[in-house]
Amino acid sequence: MIKVVSKTDLVKCINKVRNAGDKGRSNDKYKQASVLVLFINDEIKKNSSILMIKRRDNLRQHAGQIAFPGGKKEKGDLNLEETAKRETEEEINLSREFFSIVGKFPKFFTGTGYVVTPFLGIIKSNSNWQKVLKPNLNEVEQIFFPPTDYLLSPENHLREKPPVNSSMTMTWAIDYNDKNIWGLTARVLVTISAGLGLREFPPCDDI
Repeated sequence: MIKVVSKTDLVKCINKVRNAGDKGRSNDKYKQASVLVLFINDEIKKNSSILMIKRRDNLRQHAGQIAFPGGKKEKGDLNLEETAKRETEEEINLSREFFSIVGKFPKFFTGTGYVVTPFLGIIKSNSNWQKVLKPNLNEVEQIFFPPTDYLLSPENHLREKPPVNSSMTMTWAIDYNDKNIWGLTARVLVTISAGLGLREFPPCDDI
């Protein structure tokens, strides 16, 4: 199991995942969005974690879900990378000088009508990112940092039926403490695991 995920690891992962996204669909039916998967490496302890958020329970969409920072592309965004950076700053007060983006995954389609591009990055270890980090309480209930090796371990990846109100036929899920990580978020983590050579690639037939 990989304990520390380096920039080299992520570059290799991104290259392996190039053809692992969803089959092509009409983008006209889906709203463009992006998310940012941020790795936090502890060189002293030789381990890493991934920054995740729990959305507030009173949101119109994705209420209470575990997610990565991110959201819908706005008119003022030059591209989807800018969307991911803007949303990350709006949701958790972490601006772009505190992390570096290594690259992106192919597009993933969701049952709620979004086509999502995940970007992968690393928080700069020599920055004071902990001092500025805070949730936007209008959208985010909690910020937390699950261990990378737990999230990427195939033994923690579950394939199951989605909640009854979902339009998906199947979903991926990862149980972490009292949190249920499922849907797109879990599928991105399973795909990262496959890109790092820890498991086979997941099927792309959730919706």
